[in-house]
Amino acid sequence: MTETASDGGSTNLDGMSTERAAELVNDDERDLGERRETLAIVTRDGTVRRAAVDDALANASKVVTTAETRVELAAEKLDGARETASPVADLDLVSTRLGDFDARLDAVEDRSDALGEAVQEVLAMRAEGDLYEVARRIRRLTTAATEVQRAADDLQFELGSFEEWLTDPDRRAAELDGDVDALAESIEELDEVSEALGGDGSGPEGEAGRTWAAARVRHRVASLLIADLRAELAALRRWAEREGAPAPSGIEPQIDEVQGRHGAVGDRLASQADPEWVARFGDRLTALDEALAAMEPPVAWGEVEAVVAEHRPEAE
Repeated sequence: MTETASDGGSTNLDGMSTERAAELVNDDERDLGERRETLAIVTRDGTVRRAAVDDALANASKVVTTAETRVELAAEKLDGARETASPVADLDLVSTRLGDFDARLDAVEDRSDALGEAVQEVLAMRAEGDLYEVARRIRRLTTAATEVQRAADDLQFELGSFEEWLTDPDRRAAELDGDVDALAESIEELDEVSEALGGDGSGPEGEAGRTWAAARVRHRVASLLIADLRAELAALRRWAEREGAPAPSGIEPQIDEVQGRHGAVGDRLASQADPEWVARFGDRLTALDEALAAMEPPVAWGEVEAVVAEHRPEAE
């Protein structure tokens, strides 16, 4: 990525001022400031130096080591959570959460393994490789390691919360209650959208048609949320019975109320459907309904998001 010399080779940046080297580097994807920041990684006293590569790589390696350690700690944390969950691992709402954590750990471990490979690639280049490319790779390595560390730390934090959820029935009930409240707020917002639509028959080319279609999508996803909340409540009741503890109380009437409001919003949206809106968006809405109908609690919400993204009606 350095400036091509007249003989077809590349300009030797070693010993050149950082400013001049940044001007000569051939990297159309980055502006002068970004090139300067990259070269600063292998700069000493304002001059690009190959001798600076070892120090830069040593600093990056420390960041990599920290990230790898955090990933190992996350793996240990998951082992602890799995042990805590073992008496109730047969419950779907527990096994599903454990499966999600397993998948996240696998992903972050793969990213951590890739860091070591990237370090070896830079080591192979440090003696004779293009200095700008070496600096670029060290910078990319440091950024990737920082992201891996952050992901591992987030995983550890969430695993800690999961263990608290496993051992505290009041917390489990409170979180479910909070989820019901959040859904109630979402349906209230959806109700306001349907009221705003009113008798606006501006047709599929206008905002009203797109707003109606988007509201139908949100309404369909909300129905899946209601089913998921009911399934979780049933599981918490079985869990409480197994432990001889009081079952969550007062939550089922709240879900019933939310479901009633959800049904009323659905009826209003159905009555507001302009024939042209249905003609324009109906096929994709039907495809979404069919795809979501195959999903059962405990719902994998990542898959739901993917299905919605695939089938969401778009204006042509």
